[in-house]
Amino acid sequence: MNSAYKKEIRYTLIFSALLLVCGHMGLLFVAFPGLQDRVIFGFPSQYIIPIIFGWLVLMVVVGIQAKLTNDLDDEIEALNSNSAENAS
Repeated sequence: MNSAYKKEIRYTLIFSALLLVCGHMGLLFVAFPGLQDRVIFGFPSQYIIPIIFGWLVLMVVVGIQAKLTNDLDDEIEALNSNSAENAS
């Protein structure tokens, strides 16, 4: 298997895990109710942390994912064009 395709599988698994963690941060406060007694920036932690992770951190993660996967697509396209030229 080509290294670019292995990299694609690795990126998919890593970013799937990151997106799940960012999107479901609110469940942390259900699992550990003792964390709900905190205040961050004047907001209760059970509200502000899921908002920060669900919007801001998620936006950064998706931006990084888009950049890396676009570069990977270019690499795969270059490999495919090279193999097509060699086959001719």
